[in-house]
Amino acid sequence: MKAIVLQTLDGAQHIGFILCAIPPGDIEGDCMFSIVPDDAELLEDPNVVGLLDRRDLGESQVELSEDTRSLRIRSHRLDDMFVRFETDGVGEWGYIRQGEPVACGQASTINSQH
Repeated sequence: MKAIVLQTLDGAQHIGFILCAIPPGDIEGDCMFSIVPDDAELLEDPNVVGLLDRRDLGESQVELSEDTRSLRIRSHRLDDMFVRFETDGVGEWGYIRQGEPVACGQASTINSQH
């Protein structure tokens, strides 16, 4: 998984990408955010602002789960983020707030785009 597409919760609008660099056979690596929303109004959405904050930090740490169907992203001084996938490569992204995952949008791997 080299790139993850981020969309709004209803899947109607594109927000951006997470670009991952995880060495083959490893479960940890780095990622960067490219935020290019379909609609400029999304730049005011608090969830998108969180993505912009991550983008501005540069690299974040990413850790794949053992089954490689979910990942956790850690960015300095920001809430952790998660991305979970179903077997078809489509899933959701969000933030971990007060220890609980809160879905903020849909996510898909580049291969699962139609």
